[in-house]
Amino acid sequence: MTIRTMSSDEASTVGTLIHESTNAWYKAKLGHEIFTGKPEDCKIFIDTYQLLDPGCCLVAEDEGKIVGACFYHPRETHVGVGIMAVRPEATGKGVGKALLDEVIKRAEDLPLRLVSSAMNLDSYSLYTRAGFGPVAVYQDMRIPPDVELPPPPAGPGSVRMANVSHLFGMADLEEEISGIRRAKDLAHFVRNPGGYWTTFVHIAPSGKIDGWLSSVDHAGCRMIGPGVMRDENAALALLHMQLSQARGGSPVFLIGTHESYLIAELYKWGARNVEIHFAQVRGSFSPPGGIIMPTFLPESG
Repeated sequence: MTIRTMSSDEASTVGTLIHESTNAWYKAKLGHEIFTGKPEDCKIFIDTYQLLDPGCCLVAEDEGKIVGACFYHPRETHVGVGIMAVRPEATGKGVGKALLDEVIKRAEDLPLRLVSSAMNLDSYSLYTRAGFGPVAVYQDMRIPPDVELPPPPAGPGSVRMANVSHLFGMADLEEEISGIRRAKDLAHFVRNPGGYWTTFVHIAPSGKIDGWLSSVDHAGCRMIGPGVMRDENAALALLHMQLSQARGGSPVFLIGTHESYLIAELYKWGARNVEIHFAQVRGSFSPPGGIIMPTFLPESG
């Protein structure tokens, strides 16, 4: 088995691998597929990652066939570990470990961060054996499309569409709250290449940004996040605005299980739990100073 960088002409192959391997696991373990669209829909992951981080996808090749892939995202403060996919027939053969070992090697001394399903004990074991540790638990929540949202929550401040003038404030706020900085991700969300990103900022009465929240609406990924907020007021206002947008489907969003007030309010809105995820870190980590809503495109933990 050889671990190497994905070539540009292998993008469709890797997109199909993500679709087929992920659906195979969900079908076998939970009785349903997670990607309901076409395999080519998963190309959004490759397109986004290659635009942000060209050359940062590793593939595992065995006898001339790609049997696994893993994306990674070098940032100012850390390295994000992205989607890892292994062909069902190659599971248990060390493919995931070989890919992860190479990502760890390339990260050098930077901390590594990821978000992984709590339902997949194989991946949990893979990461914890490699030195990752869970630092937060998130509820994946969704509001069914037939549920009518309540009126916008009342509270100080206002929600606005984000623009490039907000980028430095957004980046500073995320670093203050979560300890990470990833300016080019935020620029990608705000500039919206492809036309499926939406980003809002919450402006406090003082005029400063005290929260921001992005979302993606694409057949291959419908999620609200990532985002950070100083408090529940900003979080609820931003979530309500995102949920009020016209979309092609019902988006998933991740809320920390310790955010009891936020979760209670979202239950009142009609939110339901669909899965559990762990944020895991290998290396230094500081407790957050506010609310964090992670996502899978691109991952940050």
